[in-house]
Amino acid sequence: MKNVERYLESVGRRFVKRAKKNLSSAGKGGGKLQNSIKAEVKTTNDGYSLQFFMTDYGTFVDKGVKGTGGTIKSGVHEGTWSGRRWFVNYKGKRKDSPYKYGRGTGPKGGLTKGIASFIRKKGLQPRDDKGRYLSPQGLKTAIVRTIWIKGIHGISFFQKPLGQAIAEIGSEEMLNDIKLDILDGLEKVGWKTE
Repeated sequence: MKNVERYLESVGRRFVKRAKKNLSSAGKGGGKLQNSIKAEVKTTNDGYSLQFFMTDYGTFVDKGVKGTGGTIKSGVHEGTWSGRRWFVNYKGKRKDSPYKYGRGTGPKGGLTKGIASFIRKKGLQPRDDKGRYLSPQGLKTAIVRTIWIKGIHGISFFQKPLGQAIAEIGSEEMLNDIKLDILDGLEKVGWKTE
């Protein structure tokens, strides 16, 4: 079944390439998440298993996180928000995010810590007239509050290539590789295949 294994490996490589491209297109590429995406073909008792991997928080980026809802009183996000967020699944259907801020199931302070890192990474940390860094507390608080209320839409960077990979596995090309493996197996045991 080497042809099938090679075919599944090529499906996995295409999946990884598409997922990484989707992340980059959404402005989220180049970091730990993008570097963590991989696919592996594993041999099982039943044949082969094509498995996909990424860092844990990738699922939040892919499927989004619902906000708590509420009112933001000023700024570009001023208004009342429901907090509803969604993603497009591998079947092309829009689904509500299964995750929500305020459930108390994630690590305490995780959003605040992530925003502090984001502020440093993007060079948004304020400085005084001598170039010394000032506390970004006010900026951090405003960003965290906005995300907490509004939530984050999923970007479906994983879902779309997953749907494409599933479609490819049932393709004519896959069937041809299975046929080649069967013929190869028959020749190895002495059967003539012509």
